[in-house]
Amino acid sequence: MTTNGPAPRQQVPGTAASLRMALRMVNTVLDREASGRTGFSVSRLADEVGVERSKASRTTQDLCDKGFLARLDDSTLRAADAFFATAASLHPGLLRRSRPLLRRLAVEHGAGARLSVRDGVQVRLLRAESAAGAYQEWQGRAALVTPCWCTGAGRALLLDHTAEDITALLDDYELIGVGGPNAAHSAEEVAAANHRDRRRGVVAAHGEFEHGVTEYAVPVRDGNAHIRAVVSVVGRQQDLLPRERTIRTDLTAVAAALAECVTGADTPQ
Repeated sequence: MTTNGPAPRQQVPGTAASLRMALRMVNTVLDREASGRTGFSVSRLADEVGVERSKASRTTQDLCDKGFLARLDDSTLRAADAFFATAASLHPGLLRRSRPLLRRLAVEHGAGARLSVRDGVQVRLLRAESAAGAYQEWQGRAALVTPCWCTGAGRALLLDHTAEDITALLDDYELIGVGGPNAAHSAEEVAAANHRDRRRGVVAAHGEFEHGVTEYAVPVRDGNAHIRAVVSVVGRQQDLLPRERTIRTDLTAVAAALAECVTGADTPQ
């Protein structure tokens, strides 16, 4: 007896294990990138993940071919656009709603406007808009990853963390030598900066990521008041300081408008 239906799909041996290893390698590259330290080469990545170097070489090449990793001129690895495009697709409502709001912020203040989320110590940029002629040096690629402890967006994402929470989060990371002249050099300094900004509900980061650059950031909260994302305005300190009060007001309004898009989302780790 014959059938005309499609043949049953066959499981490919080892596929799940290979996928888990690939994801682990990408995540390890991301952690290294967010720490501010020099990126991993393929051999160093293999040692860090605990796989044979030949297998790591094949997997990283496949990830590079697919656009999930990129190999820099010094042979170190970083996350690439395909990974971040996939990550951004997990926030479709937030991205769709944020675009006109960020564009309005950017044009109104002649600066960059951003939407970011947190993954551990990493801040992932989901969307960026900038005004014509605005400060461009730190606009970055749409998939920019930065450390949470030396950016306005990063500190805003940690605004509800206690000093003990921040210490536990940053325990394995070297803060010295990362960021601008006003960057925090310890978990205690991050907690102190957030204590200062918490009362106003707006983070003001002057020269924390780069000299002369200011970032104002406000958390986007869900219906349970949990922080899910952050909106920020970034530009030259000399341009933004005179507009600080208006920027704070506008960021707070945008964060409130985006709150309905994050209600029910998973809690960030």
